[in-house]
Amino acid sequence: MKRLVCLCVLALVLAAIPAAAPTFLAMSRGELVAQSDAVIQGRVLKVSSFWDPTGRVIQSEALVQVEELVKGKAPSVVAVRTFGGRVGNFVVEAHGFPKFAVNDHVLLFLHGAETTAEVTGYQLGHYKIVRDHTGADIAMPTFDGGEMLLDRDGRPTPAPKAMALETFKSMIRADVERPGTSRTTN
Repeated sequence: MKRLVCLCVLALVLAAIPAAAPTFLAMSRGELVAQSDAVIQGRVLKVSSFWDPTGRVIQSEALVQVEELVKGKAPSVVAVRTFGGRVGNFVVEAHGFPKFAVNDHVLLFLHGAETTAEVTGYQLGHYKIVRDHTGADIAMPTFDGGEMLLDRDGRPTPAPKAMALETFKSMIRADVERPGTSRTTN
């Protein structure tokens, strides 16, 4: 009987511990710029989800009309692929990965931008562009905080903050101009 009570108490304690959140390594803006082939501002035209060739993983692909090239080279419409999505009755929620919706206005850090691109740094390289109450465009990070963000020493670090879009793009361009920070040239 005592053993059964101990097992029940242990089960209750384990059930009370929250499940570990996905963990991602923080990347600075400079690291995102350096590891990206292109940084684009654009609008999502279409999103489709499908099974990968193995039939085990659902992926999504967003077609993004490039409105402005902030860094690097990219076609006028970029295909951006990520994990997660819905195919029929199957839904895969890929925490920490970018999620796209038609007509989203976005700023993306991309690698492989001249073919099928991926977002550098997962959600860290995905910003939605929203308009504030004054009519100014704001770059809003999509990192939702449901994931743990750690610095290189394994310490929790704060998520990126929203800022004026033009200020953010100026900072990215300054990072591109800094020697040793750009993977490709403009």
